[in-house]
Amino acid sequence: MHRLITHGNLPSEGDVVTLESTKLKGNLYSLGNGYYISKNDPLFWKKLLIQRPEDKEAMYHVGLEYEIEARNYLDRYNLTKTDQYLALYHKLMKQAFELINRSFNKGFLSARLDVLRMERAMKLTERKVPFNIEKSDSQNGKIRLFLALIFGLILAMVFLPRLLTTTYHINNHYLYMLPYEVIERKPTTLISFPGLKDQAKVIVVKPEISKELLVHQLVAGLKADYEMKPVSEAKQVIAIDETNTERGMVFWAGGDKTIQVYIYPQESIAFENTQERQLWETTTVVRSATYQFCKENGYLPEDLKTLIQPFPNNYLMELPKDPFKLKNTVTLSSTGEGGWLYSWVKNPANQDGVAVVKEAIKPNIPCAKEIPFSPLTITINKGNHTLLVISGDRIIRKYSVALGKEDSTPEGDFFISKKIMNPDKFVPLDENVYGTRAMELSNMKFAIHGTNLPSSIGQEVSQGCIRLNNSEIEDLYAITPLYTPVKISKSTSPIQGLPLLDPPNIYLYDRTDNPKEEDNLSVYHWAH
Repeated sequence: MHRLITHGNLPSEGDVVTLESTKLKGNLYSLGNGYYISKNDPLFWKKLLIQRPEDKEAMYHVGLEYEIEARNYLDRYNLTKTDQYLALYHKLMKQAFELINRSFNKGFLSARLDVLRMERAMKLTERKVPFNIEKSDSQNGKIRLFLALIFGLILAMVFLPRLLTTTYHINNHYLYMLPYEVIERKPTTLISFPGLKDQAKVIVVKPEISKELLVHQLVAGLKADYEMKPVSEAKQVIAIDETNTERGMVFWAGGDKTIQVYIYPQESIAFENTQERQLWETTTVVRSATYQFCKENGYLPEDLKTLIQPFPNNYLMELPKDPFKLKNTVTLSSTGEGGWLYSWVKNPANQDGVAVVKEAIKPNIPCAKEIPFSPLTITINKGNHTLLVISGDRIIRKYSVALGKEDSTPEGDFFISKKIMNPDKFVPLDENVYGTRAMELSNMKFAIHGTNLPSSIGQEVSQGCIRLNNSEIEDLYAITPLYTPVKISKSTSPIQGLPLLDPPNIYLYDRTDNPKEEDNLSVYHWAH
């Protein structure tokens, strides 16, 4: 039985109704355990925050709602000069700022500029409100005003230096919260400012560091450098690895300029033959599934078979085979007989998950070369109707896709939240708009799925979903782990010029139907 948190008052234990039609699901937010919140509910964000107090997006939206209420009280104060309205303004504004600031600290980047804006607005209000003193026609009122001004001048003479210092440090607080952009290339022009070369800070990172962690460490290095020397001038932090190779750089020109984070692309992986390339590919698929499991659960699976569970925990259909021995068996000690060598370790705290997984999983064959690892990502280019599966600087797969008409395919960063084999199986295949496989996005209204209209591929005909030919969605489904990141945009620039691998080897992956990966309890209503 599904339960729905209804409109009106905030949810209570009895505030549930039966969800009779699965058609409503597209407009519902799932809380798990059969509970949903209607997205049309005016109290949606407040209810979500009550149910999930650490939800960073809910914090942000509730904070904005509190800010609107606070400004209404400020308007009333300005009209009536009633101190009660001013007190309510300060109370709600404080709550609003705390929520939005927490949202930013948890990684909701859209809140960054609102924190800056609200800090300035509160300071401006604090300066203006004390001077909104009505003039009195009585002599006593003039005397009180004169004495207040004299007293204020004395306080200013005593505390002004301290006040200026405090304001300066508050400015420091949000200067390093300025927006930053990540640029995956070396700077095209020499960055040069007076004194910049002598001030540049250098940090050392691991050779196998992930892009996300490298960005984090560069920005953290800039922040630390700013806190040591809190002056609004150009700053630069350079990252090198243990082989003395430059990996990236962060640069801030000072003032309100955007921080620029440059991630230097590493040299492409060199392969001698097709089998070596396929070995890298299959190793990357196994490692990516393990990496996503580790990110989701906080630990490595004790057995790699954990990755091939029934729906909804089906990270992979089956472990891929190595291309040399065509085996996918898992062993705990190296025998060289094929398959995968798995060295389970307790995931150390604060250690890069990419490095942990890379060391834990290796091919069980004699392999002279170190196999690098960068987790799989999917990028969908709305400009040329293309879906790419990428690892590091290499394309593993490239497919043509159908997209939503009238620009209805959403843009942004998502992830694969479900993998469903034969969705809505009760519908005859030639009538099934979802085809033979589907991968639901974190925005549950949309999915990457097959089609019963192959002629639609390359066109903009859906309600927003991404369609592939059935043979290609079956291939994509087999190599894509659960929770794989998906980026949808109109831009082609981040992926121009990446080398493409050979055509898929059909013997390395299991693409056959498996009833355990079907969801026979649900009827799906994606925006096909």
